[in-house]
Amino acid sequence: MGIRDFVQYLEEHREKLRRRDELPAAEREETLQQAEMMAGMAAAAVRELESVIQNRRLNLPEEHAVRFAQDVFLHLKEEEEKVKERLRRAAS
Repeated sequence: MGIRDFVQYLEEHREKLRRRDELPAAEREETLQQAEMMAGMAAAAVRELESVIQNRRLNLPEEHAVRFAQDVFLHLKEEEEKVKERLRRAAS
């Protein structure tokens, strides 16, 4: 899954979140599971990028690119975490 796919799924999750009161419980649970999986994938990507940064064989432009990618994944993870939290609150 690429970043574009991730962003597309995030938008779908946000749309479902907007309609959370209309969603059947099973669909809400499925969306929550997908959001949890995606947040986990983003967290794993951040960890992998951190190990690349610590490699120290990177030149400065490469390090900037890796840090940029890391920031993108951190942002996407935070946004999925927001979806997860709101879905959990809606379920209770």
